Amino acid sequence: MGQWLRRVLIVWLSVVVWMLPAHAVAPLYRVMKSQSALSFIGLQQGDKFTGVFKDFDATIHYAATDLPGSSLDVVIHLPSLDTRSLERDQALISAEWFDVGRFPDARFRTVAIRQTTSGPVGDADLTIKGRTKRIAFPFVWKPTAGGATLDARVNLNRLDFGLGAGEWADAGIIGHSVEVVVHLVLTAVPPVAVPAAQPTRR
Repeated sequence: MGQWLRRVLIVWLSVVVWMLPAHAVAPLYRVMKSQSALSFIGLQQGDKFTGVFKDFDATIHYAATDLPGSSLDVVIHLPSLDTRSLERDQALISAEWFDVGRFPDARFRTVAIRQTTSGPVGDADLTIKGRTKRIAFPFVWKPTAGGATLDARVNLNRLDFGLGAGEWADAGIIGHSVEVVVHLVLTAVPPVAVPAAQPTRR
């Protein structure tokens, strides 16, 4: 009798789990690259310079009313770096810095998004040069006609990711703090319609 009851309970639990609705994913947005920018601001011998990454891919799911189903996932193609200085660009893609020969991509991926009094904040894993660090990513989300914009500014310590070895580790040459500036122009992707099940013919 005990074994029979266990089998009945297993079947019943399987049916209950199957009937539970799966968590829906928040709406998908496509990045308009020509109107978006992923840049950073650093200090070189006390003078500010700006760099941009011209090539990146992003998968954005977001709904303010469904933060558990929201996520930000960005892959940055590091060889696309441009600081308007060929000498500096060549240094930054070298082994002492981004080492693009071994690590051509960096990745930013949220593990959760939470609402705070100042707005949404993504808890995200940022991986650069094979090193992953959990960061807080506060951002501003503004709906637009047919899409949205996402803006954010985050300060990072380049040494956390092993950027700038040897003499480059000196903050007097290149500052340790780097401000990352994100501006994404997004367009909503219409959901894919699921065809209705056809009745089985006998």
